[in-house]
Formats: sequence, C-alpha cells, structure tokens
Amino acid sequence: MRIRIQTLVLLMLAACTLPYCKKGFLDRASTTQQQDVDIFTSFAMTDQVVNNLYSKLRGNYTYLSGYNMSSAADESKDASNWMGSMRFNNGSWSGNDNPIGNTWRDNYVAIRQANTILENVAKYKTPDDPNNVGSLDNRIGEVYYLRAYYLYELMRQFGGVIVVTKTIDQADAKALNRPRSSFDSCVAQVLADCDEAVKRVQATYPATQVGRVTKGTAMALKSRVLLLSASPLWAVAGKNGYLADISSSTAASDPEKWRKAAAAAKAVIDLKNDQGAQVYDLELTLAARQNMFKSNVLTSREVIFVRMNEANQDYDRYMFPNGSGGWSGGAPSQNLVDDYEMKNGLPITDPLSGYNPDTPYANRDARFYTDILYPGAPWKGRKIETFAKGRDEQSTETDHTRTGYFCRKLVDETITAGQSGSNRTINGITFRLAEIFLNYVEALNEYDPGNPDILIYLNRIRTRAGQPPILAGLTQGQMRQKIRNERRIELCFENFRFWDVRRWKIAENTEKTLWGMKPVVDPSKPGGYRYDRFKVEDRLWRSAMYVIPITTDETLRNPNLKQNEGW
Repeated sequence: MRIRIQTLVLLMLAACTLPYCKKGFLDRASTTQQQDVDIFTSFAMTDQVVNNLYSKLRGNYTYLSGYNMSSAADESKDASNWMGSMRFNNGSWSGNDNPIGNTWRDNYVAIRQANTILENVAKYKTPDDPNNVGSLDNRIGEVYYLRAYYLYELMRQFGGVIVVTKTIDQADAKALNRPRSSFDSCVAQVLADCDEAVKRVQATYPATQVGRVTKGTAMALKSRVLLLSASPLWAVAGKNGYLADISSSTAASDPEKWRKAAAAAKAVIDLKNDQGAQVYDLELTLAARQNMFKSNVLTSREVIFVRMNEANQDYDRYMFPNGSGGWSGGAPSQNLVDDYEMKNGLPITDPLSGYNPDTPYANRDARFYTDILYPGAPWKGRKIETFAKGRDEQSTETDHTRTGYFCRKLVDETITAGQSGSNRTINGITFRLAEIFLNYVEALNEYDPGNPDILIYLNRIRTRAGQPPILAGLTQGQMRQKIRNERRIELCFENFRFWDVRRWKIAENTEKTLWGMKPVVDPSKPGGYRYDRFKVEDRLWRSAMYVIPITTDETLRNPNLKQNEGW
C-alpha cells in the first residue's frame, strides 16, 4: 500500500508532541525513560516518529493559514476580509499577529522533535529494519533534512535566529536565553544538515515511498538557501548580523555567495542515480506541466519534493469562480497579467509587441492560458463572465473576484465545487526543476554575466512554453529583469513572489497598488466589450515589512532575543 507520509496516525507520545508550555519553545518536554526506550528500541516506532516530523511541514499552496500566499504579494487578491492576506496588505500585522501563524513556536517544536530523534537513536542504538537494511540510516538522513528545513523556514521569515542542535533542559537558563545567531551562521547550519542528509538518503525511492526526502531534496534546499543568502537583503547584512538590510539600497552583493548559489543549483541539475541516469528533467509540454499540479500519480521527473496530501477539493473551491460554486480566492492581479509577454516574446509595453487593449488576451504567452482564467476564457463548458451581472461578476461582495480574474494553474476543472465523495488530493510541490534552473541562471548572471549556461537553461523553460528564446547581447541589468520576469511567470502561485520581492528588495515598488480589469459592454469594440483597468486597492508598505516580526511573547520570555527593526 502506498505510504502517505502526511496522514499516518500521529503518535500521542511526549517525544513527538513536545507541548508548548509557559517556559517557551526551548523547554524540555516531560518524558519518561521508559517511553524513550519503548520508542527508540523499535525501528517501527522510530519510523512513525520520523513520519510525524514530516507532518509539521507547512503546505506550499496553503502556506497562509490554509490559503495561498500569493494574495499577500502582488500576484492576487483574496475575496474575504477575514483571510490572512488582508492583514499583510493593510499593514495590521505585528509581533502579536503573524498572519501565517505562530511559526516561531511551530518550527522550534519541530526542531526539538528532530533533535530528540537524533539523540535517542544514538542513545538507544535503534535497530535497522530487518526487512530493508539501510532504512534506519535513511530515516536519520531525513531527520537531518527536516531539521534544516524548519530552520530555513525560520530564517526566511525572521532572519538570523537561534540555532538549536541539541535538546535543552528547562533548568538551563543560559541555553534558554541565548541571543540570535547571524544569518550566515544559520545558513551554515542548514548546509551542514543538508550534507548529512545527502550522505544517508537515496537519490530515488520506489513508488511505495513517494514523498520521502531524497538526495535531490536536500540539494534543492541548499540551492534555495544559498540564493537567499546571496540576495541583496542578506548578501552583506547576513555575514555578521541577524538583522536584514531593510534600507532602500539594492546594491549589496557578494560574487562568492552568488558563485556558491550557482554551484548548488547546478549540482541538482546534474544529479544522477545509481545507474548513471539523470534524475530530473523538465516536462516537455505545458499540458504535462499542468498535470503536475493536479495528478495523484506522482511520477513527474520535474518534481523534486512534494508535501503529500496538502489539501483536497476544498482548495479548488477556494479558487473556483463564484459562478461555479467557488469562493473566488487568489484572484490574479492585473499586475501579474500585464507581465505575461506576448506570444512573440515582447512585453505588452513594447510598441512592436502587437498588444491591443481592445483584445488584451489575444496572442499572449501560452502559460497565460494555463495559469489564468480571464474574461471570456473557456471554463467547464462555458465562458467566464466577469462583466456586470455576469455569472462570475467582478465585485467587492464576498466570494466574488475582486480583480476580474481567477487562478487556473492549481485547480482541477473536472471537480464540482462542494461535491461530496470526491477523491481529489493535492500533493503540494515544494521543489521542482524549473525553480532550480531559475536559481542557477539568476546566480550565474550576478557573478558571471554572459556565461552561456544562462541562455541555455533560461530558454529551456521558455521553449516549453512556446516563447521565443532570449538572445545574447543583453546587459547584466537587462538579463536580470528577464530572469526575474521569467521567475514571476513560471512560478506564480507557488509561494515564491512574497519572498522574492523581499530578497531582491523591490517590495517597496511592487506591493503598494493592486490593479484589476473590468469588461464593460460596448458594441463598438471587438468582441462587444471594452476593458477598463481599475485600482483594486492601495496597500500599506514600510521597510520593516521586508522581514516578519518575532512573536512578541518570545521576546518577553528571552531578554536576549532582540526584535527585528521597525517592529
């Protein structure tokens, strides 16, 4: 039977629940020696504790308290005022209210669980699986990776945090009140744990083990964290400090950091299995790319790691048009729509592009049609109607699109919203090869502009989409903009944009105003409609928002835990 790691029964054992009590996340949970003996002298029990550690991974598509993170950036707009994205957009979040959740606590609880497993496996000499020799070493490698990933989650939100590699006794006041470590020392810990994972886990697993950490998974995390470290927000600030550089300057750079980020990405691209075959490859067509996000059969060679059973058909209902029984959440912005090129590869702002505001959805990048439901788009045997009194009317009413668009990329058109008995399962992609290609070319362009690999790997993604190749001869700055726009389009709605605009330090330009499009009946226009661009909302932005504030309760417990600037 296929193992679904995320839905295994959670053990009600102190070693894996680690309750959050008044002393804070570093407290030692009360366990008995007998409980530890019972767990860690059995491979089967230890295996379940490791599986429970996976369950704490936050879903990539449901990252924002169960909903998509894109509406906390300039990609989209949610339709209900109670959603967490609204607090990001109106500036009402704080150290007392992280819309994502109490992620400081959650990730440190997971890190403590990882430390408990590693210590007790060594202490009690946990036996291997007699039916599958080597499984214990695989599980140890998985725990190293998961500890690294939970630390990375803390870093990308808060910056330099407290590195914890051992369980800490509640009587150890010094250990409980440690200061934050520099950002780069946190990076070093993530890399070290990933390297330990790579030594132990397999390059591939059989179909019955889909969802486990592989060598490529750990290597992909190295690629992502090194790219973050090299980006302007942390390139210099992270070397000796835990605070981000939240100034308006985007000039901070370090060629050596970029070189390391490029090398880490290329290692994933070049990874081979035990038979010498390439482990990963891009899907060849957009149809296959689209199927990655919907299929329950996890066989795509582009996918590096998935968070199993992240969601079900309720996620489709969240994004479906109101006219199809949905909640119209994650409605794409005109800001995003405008950044899809024309089919000829030119931006719509180029006079030679052929863009016609009277037919704004004609002859666009083919990914536009797989990613976005626009006015007049075919959908479930009909056409999308966002005009006034249309079936999917654009409106400020609850469960109506606020922008005039709907997300198509992550939903299954065959589902009927609210239908009982559906077996729709969403396995959220955390890493895929297209991201690694984009990591690679971005890093190469920053330290070795003109390197031929930039065009090779950037154009592989564009070729799949049917877009003309980018040609040589661009300046470094021009290529940077091409790479960033390609990343914006290829990875939209996959929980990248919120973090990318921060690490690039462009959020102060991208996050202030969101736009939409409203079709208005006009017989004089082609197709019978004119298209009126309108302002959906102004959003509050201040430089402190480049990072998330640490939970206030934690700073009160630990006098040496300093809050991020501006919070």
